[in-house]
Amino acid sequence: MKAKIIWVSIPLFWLMVGLVFSSGEDAPSGMVLVKGGTFMMGEEDPYKYMGPIHTVTVDSFCIGKFEVTQPEWQAIIGDNPSFYKADNHPVEQVSWLDIIEYCNKRSEKEGLTPCYSGSGEEIVCDFTAGGYRLPTEAEWEYACLGGNRSKNYRFSGSNEVDEVAWYEGNSGGKPQPVGGKKPNELGIYDMTGNVWEWCWDWYDEEYYKNSPARNPQGPGKGKGHTYRGGGCSGIDHYQLTRHRHGLEAPYKESDMGFRLVKKIGAKGKIPVNMILVQGGTFQMGSQDGFSGIDPVHKVAVNSFYMGKYEITQEEFSQVMGYNVSWYAAANNAVDCVRWYEAVQYCNKLSEREGLIPCYSGEDDQITCNFAANGYRLPTEAEWEYACRGGAPSKNYKFSGSNDPEEVAWFDKNLTADGRVRRVGIKKPNELGIYDMTGNVWEWCWDRYQRDYYNFSPADNPAGPASGIRRVIRGGNAYIQPLSPAFRYHQMPIVGWKGFGFRVVRSVM
Repeated sequence: MKAKIIWVSIPLFWLMVGLVFSSGEDAPSGMVLVKGGTFMMGEEDPYKYMGPIHTVTVDSFCIGKFEVTQPEWQAIIGDNPSFYKADNHPVEQVSWLDIIEYCNKRSEKEGLTPCYSGSGEEIVCDFTAGGYRLPTEAEWEYACLGGNRSKNYRFSGSNEVDEVAWYEGNSGGKPQPVGGKKPNELGIYDMTGNVWEWCWDWYDEEYYKNSPARNPQGPGKGKGHTYRGGGCSGIDHYQLTRHRHGLEAPYKESDMGFRLVKKIGAKGKIPVNMILVQGGTFQMGSQDGFSGIDPVHKVAVNSFYMGKYEITQEEFSQVMGYNVSWYAAANNAVDCVRWYEAVQYCNKLSEREGLIPCYSGEDDQITCNFAANGYRLPTEAEWEYACRGGAPSKNYKFSGSNDPEEVAWFDKNLTADGRVRRVGIKKPNELGIYDMTGNVWEWCWDRYQRDYYNFSPADNPAGPASGIRRVIRGGNAYIQPLSPAFRYHQMPIVGWKGFGFRVVRSVM
């Protein structure tokens, strides 16, 4: 059998790509698109903490046109902590920790993937997530300088501090309404003066000596967190584009606030009938003695969306135009599906919804673009992480319970008709995902290699580069219930009874 990926015509494909990427470059309301580029970060100075000058490249991002205001804060958190209370003024008296909470709550309210997880000094940022976050120091300085339109002004937008900044010499010692001064080259206001702005990075005076050249995110630890931009009570020297300081995360002051950053293209809510699986680290594999599931090893996966249910016969038929299942029933999981058919389904569904298909090529040369926003099969690591319950996992023996009767269709509870069952009847797992134990085997993207776990990467493994067979996971209705770690394999041209799938999408 020759399996091909069905593509739209080249002109239509590139039109689709153009539409998706051009829409991704529209900054959300109240934000400015900062196109990525390379700049000279830092400054040689007698105090040493702004140097040495070094070359840095940052990717494109969106940044708030204004500092976050008091009404914006109150709409999310419910109170106004500011010392100088006034509408259209920047919120102040907020700590770095307070801002982390604000970012996550606002992201959740708008249906976006929160960037932050953990607590206290263990807070981590998922830079691939689509929610709101603080800028890194590098992003902040690049935007403050005017990005790729920079005229290398001393202050953000001018060599004259009074044109662009509220500071000690003109503010009366208190914050002023946002946007009252001249913007910089990118149309961003108040990056010099008004309130100091917290950044993501830990603060280390020596960091510039060994920071990475691309998208630096600060040291692993440091003396508090960085804040930038001067403030309403600061002298003109503090307003310089490259000036930097650090304070402990709980610190609050009446001239300290922030502005938001957001990943480009991260506008959409969680897709219908999909679950947001927030990225994390877990112990993959098992020592149960089954072939190919050891050794247990630590794996990190990025956030992704996963189908709440296995793909049904009705869904498959609407996209593919036919039903391959052994027993026809619209709301039952589709089965008898070949791996090649599952890949074709993903591309066709992506095209149908105006998304960029993930798969290209044909036969054994099919490749996956994980940066595309279309539908795809989960990697083994994504599948197992979700099956175990992701971040809220309770380490059940099966997906969602220690009792298989609660969560799975398997050989002991399958009725005499021998059919795969309707999706979503049993109890879901901790993430709200159904039938990851039993019902149908679920195809994954990865090629199968028995000893792959001995050398697989620790971050987002996607399987070995070669191998004839593809991985299937989860068991089916005709065998005993299997643990989340169990992995099996089959030729991609095989579509036996009980072979189905569910889809995922990368978080953009």
